[in-house]
Amino acid sequence: MLEVLPQPPPPSAARLATAALLAALAAFASAEPADDGPSPGASPVLEPGQTTVRARYWTGAPALDPALYTVDAGGSVTASDLRPSSALAGEMRAKFDSAGVVHVTNTGLADMGLQRELARLIMGDESEYEGGANPRGRSGDLGSVYDIGAPLEAALAYHHEMTYKSHSVETLGFLCKSAVDRGTVGWSFVSDSVQAHDYIMGTPLGRKLKEKGLCFVRRMTDAEAEPSDDAEKGKIYNHWQQSWMTDDPAEAQHAAEEQGLTVEWDYNPRDGRIMKTRYYKSAFEYVPSLDRNIMVTSIADDGEWFDSWPGIMDVPHEDRPLEMFFGDDEPFTLEEKQLWTDAYDRFGVPLPWKEGDVAVIDNMRFAHGRPGVELLPGEERELGVMLGKFYELQEDREDKWAEELWTSPV
Repeated sequence: MLEVLPQPPPPSAARLATAALLAALAAFASAEPADDGPSPGASPVLEPGQTTVRARYWTGAPALDPALYTVDAGGSVTASDLRPSSALAGEMRAKFDSAGVVHVTNTGLADMGLQRELARLIMGDESEYEGGANPRGRSGDLGSVYDIGAPLEAALAYHHEMTYKSHSVETLGFLCKSAVDRGTVGWSFVSDSVQAHDYIMGTPLGRKLKEKGLCFVRRMTDAEAEPSDDAEKGKIYNHWQQSWMTDDPAEAQHAAEEQGLTVEWDYNPRDGRIMKTRYYKSAFEYVPSLDRNIMVTSIADDGEWFDSWPGIMDVPHEDRPLEMFFGDDEPFTLEEKQLWTDAYDRFGVPLPWKEGDVAVIDNMRFAHGRPGVELLPGEERELGVMLGKFYELQEDREDKWAEELWTSPV
């Protein structure tokens, strides 16, 4: 079953971090944006005393007109509406094809099974979450509908799903069973990666990513050595057995290598067999529908992913489950990580949730993320995630950089 948290978690460092993030988000949203914004190459990226990456998710105004991607279902979705030939399906398809995202509201669908059928009008076939970084569970009898795979109080940086290996998915679907009706609390956000790409490529970081590529490091724990102490359990992210859907280390290694990863095993009596993988790839992907390269990577694949994650936030960065370097193994600076984050935040688009809402995004054209969520007594927020067809990543093409579209002055 999907996790439902009707009561707020006890006071914690994670809660305080989330409260600070929401306060910063509100302040950012109320600020008057500049016409053109500062040039990242010419203005300070970090605030005085800043020691961690700060995400804001948007500027307070959506980077795309909501009319371009929102479909109002009129309060009721019928069985005939769920047919591919219906007018609703046609409007959904037209907006998705044009914008790369569609958000269907006012559906009247409380049943997530029917929400899934609505999303399938765009997504078609679904995929299994094999080899994914997050510890996702399935949603009861809904087949390939998964839970979010992260604590509500953890802020999730913008990211494209599964771009840290050789194949990803074409689309993602989000199904809303319950939502918070309290301002922006519980909203998800998507970021227009085409605009974020053109922005960051005018900076030294963009050129450095193009030149050096990336190295993704993952550390997966051993389910057979899971600690009994609750505090230590809280530091567990994902066992290799869950990620690769097998208890056989040889099978897990074979599956990882088939997806382009190199595998190392570390063993000690306390932690058992730790599976460590490395994957070197471009930070960019050639997208045939756009006929150009765009950025499909972010700091979500680095240790910052866990900065507000209960338990793991207390683990030193070098021991966290995810780590990322430039392709020559050079570490990122905090300033580079913040600039990368700012590029996505600048082109953020909110998805305000109501019960029954369904959203589908193009996983190459849009990144997704959200601030941490702190529930009040009686509140619930429950989303399901669907993975579209597998997509074999091509990485970038040398003749498809479209440099004339890069927007940030150097």
